[in-house]
Amino acid sequence: MIKIQKKRKSWQENIYYIFEYSDQRIFLSLLDDLVITILTSISVSAFILETSPKFSEYYPEQLKLIEILVTGFFTLEYLIRIWICTVNPKYHHPIYGRLKYLITPLALIDLVAILPFYLQILFPGFEFIKFTLVLRLFRLFKISRYSESLRTILKVIVAKKEELIATLLIVIFVLVFVSSLMFLAESEAQPEKFSSILETMWWGVVTLTTVGYGDVYPMTHLGKLLSAAVAFLGIGIFGLPAGIIASGFAEEVQKRRVTKIVHPVGKDIKVTSETTFPVHPDFRHHHHHHHTKQEQQKAIAHYIDESSEIMKLCIETAKKKYGNYFQNEEIIKDFAMLLYQETTRKFHR
Repeated sequence: MIKIQKKRKSWQENIYYIFEYSDQRIFLSLLDDLVITILTSISVSAFILETSPKFSEYYPEQLKLIEILVTGFFTLEYLIRIWICTVNPKYHHPIYGRLKYLITPLALIDLVAILPFYLQILFPGFEFIKFTLVLRLFRLFKISRYSESLRTILKVIVAKKEELIATLLIVIFVLVFVSSLMFLAESEAQPEKFSSILETMWWGVVTLTTVGYGDVYPMTHLGKLLSAAVAFLGIGIFGLPAGIIASGFAEEVQKRRVTKIVHPVGKDIKVTSETTFPVHPDFRHHHHHHHTKQEQQKAIAHYIDESSEIMKLCIETAKKKYGNYFQNEEIIKDFAMLLYQETTRKFHR
């Protein structure tokens, strides 16, 4: 029987939950999401306005004040995250755990969001500081921490990385191939525009993406025929990544629907060392009465056989009820496993 123990959270754990989870049922978690999103939007808007001579000339103090306040808030948030990261078992060590957390992608984004401001203060005379100010735009990525939609898209891209990389390799191969053919077709007619295969690749990119700037175009009949073929080819090639991401997004949505079918375990629930799996009555009887090893093995075999029948029934039920709805076979298996766990938990109490 699974014994579940509720553990009272510490201040550090409560703060960690507020910062790391977007739970709209908790006011402080919702407030944290809204404040970070609003401040990020204000910061990026102020950076854009600074590039306008009109605003930078008439409102320099206001724009500077906004940057100071936003950077101060983000710095405080960054330090708090370093303090509470040890709640996560992956970073439980007080020193090495925090160092490991500092190199995670989201932590690096948080660092880049505040770094330009302090570099400008410490090294005001360096020319490269102007370039680092552009890094303030990376604050937009902070919103991904609080946006479920953005997190879903990033998760889909990571899950489909192999397919996307394969598509990228196809695009590179086609680009090199058609650029080489166009160079051979147009180099004599337009030596200044098609001077090399490398220069011709600009035409290849513009044509494959069907953008067609018109700054470079073929003049020979062979070049025009090739350009038309490449344009049609580009429509199909650049449709592949969109299809891959769309299918991955649909699979992710289906997984979330399965999660909603089965009731979730609360985040304050902790499985203790006393946790055990449901034990069949026959096996429990043999175990308590210290029967022979052969009898125990027989009881275990009987339990496994019975469990396999239950699992088979769960799989058949899941396929029958959701087989036409969920296209991903892994989702059906996950649902069958959850159905099996619920069944054994109820009937082996």
